[in-house]
Amino acid sequence: MAGLTTERTGDALFAAALRARQAGRHADEARLLAQAGRSGHAGAIGVLGLQLMSGRGVPADPARGLRLAWRAADLGDGPAAAIIARVLASGAVGPRDWPGGLDYLQRAAEAGDEGAQGQLRLLADPSGAAPPRTWAELRRSVDLDAWRATTALRPVCADPEIRAAEGVLTPAVCDWIMQRARGRLVPAPVLSNQLEGEVRKAIRTNSLAGFDLMTADLVILAVRERLAAHAGLDVQTFEAPQALHYAPGQAYLPHFDFLDPVLPGHSGELGRNGQRHITLLAYLNDGYEGGETDFPRLGVRHKGRTGGLLMFRNLTADGRPDRRMLHAGLPPTSGEKWLLSQWVRDRAQP
Repeated sequence: MAGLTTERTGDALFAAALRARQAGRHADEARLLAQAGRSGHAGAIGVLGLQLMSGRGVPADPARGLRLAWRAADLGDGPAAAIIARVLASGAVGPRDWPGGLDYLQRAAEAGDEGAQGQLRLLADPSGAAPPRTWAELRRSVDLDAWRATTALRPVCADPEIRAAEGVLTPAVCDWIMQRARGRLVPAPVLSNQLEGEVRKAIRTNSLAGFDLMTADLVILAVRERLAAHAGLDVQTFEAPQALHYAPGQAYLPHFDFLDPVLPGHSGELGRNGQRHITLLAYLNDGYEGGETDFPRLGVRHKGRTGGLLMFRNLTADGRPDRRMLHAGLPPTSGEKWLLSQWVRDRAQP
């Protein structure tokens, strides 16, 4: 009877915390979550863990947040199990552990987490047509080797090297990424040429949604594995990917993707995280006019179809910035344009 009373108390405190969040009473939310967590409420412990990992509303403490998320997942909290799935599959703590990540994704799905359920369906069948099966059956049918299989890249330009492929991602996977980005789009920044940090400039008028550990999922992590296989690269050298959105008239004017060591705003980032030596662009839709990827110094314009991939190198063979690789995201004249942008560094990323 005491256990039942504690459970009801935890549920009541957690519900009150969510109401406090909706009302903007963040101090009350934190207090109520802490009380619910002390009662053993898995959902409250999971939310506390997420807040500490992300620094949302509280001082960031990723290590403690991860411990809380792990505890909540083991208590049966679906969202917390989905977080642990991402941590394991991404290699954020220790080596990448895809089997372990999929096991926790199954646990999240079984606990009722709808995002985890959608991920399992798409991971098991990237066409998006998986028939109804148990979550355990879907987890067992995920074929990571198939996700890492490659299609032929054809040359678009021999020197400097630009290559493209079609059908790298399925329409269902492309749609998943776009839906995950909608609602999180922000004006796209550029790295300042003069100062540390990122600033928004007139050179770039499109929007983006980034996918870090807190916002990615196992579908997006599997997409990164697939892109890495096509490029013959280690996924650990990948930056966090970005979904790019262009409304009619929006553009990214001619620019370079490499970090220029002579520019103060680039040199610090170059020293910390290495050079962006390769760019991968996955085309998420093709229902728009205009919007080509333009290389004005090479006389090359490319417009991929849904699921297509464009790969180009930003450095010369001896590792210097290749200024022939000036390129632009031209504006769509009608319809909206979506891409997944993946920059690749020359060293493993933290």
